[in-house]
Amino acid sequence: MAENDKPSAGAGVRGEVSSQCEVVMVYTTFPSLETAESAGQTLIAQNLAGCINILPGMVSIYAWQGAVERATEAVLIAKTASGRADACMAAIIAEHPYETPAVLLLPVAAGSAAYLDWILNGTRSG
Repeated sequence: MAENDKPSAGAGVRGEVSSQCEVVMVYTTFPSLETAESAGQTLIAQNLAGCINILPGMVSIYAWQGAVERATEAVLIAKTASGRADACMAAIIAEHPYETPAVLLLPVAAGSAAYLDWILNGTRSG
């Protein structure tokens, strides 16, 4: 989606905030930018998320099978409708290359009304 397809600052009432939030975020990590981008493309194409943010170069330190591990990963944050969250998480888990992927559902307490509407519209089929 082109940058100019995002809602403009003038969409709706400027500064209008909604606390009636139907949007959630799904947080996950991938071993590379390429795998995160591929997953993000799939989620958008299947209307399982309205927007994907990918943060490359994140460092994780964790215990795994009795050893302390360090890995460079890419964070993927999927913004989706609360009613699509289960399907979004299931799609991530089904195609994820990790044996035990981090897939977390994060609530959104409030946000820009125009932006939240834009996210919800991106999760509707058709």
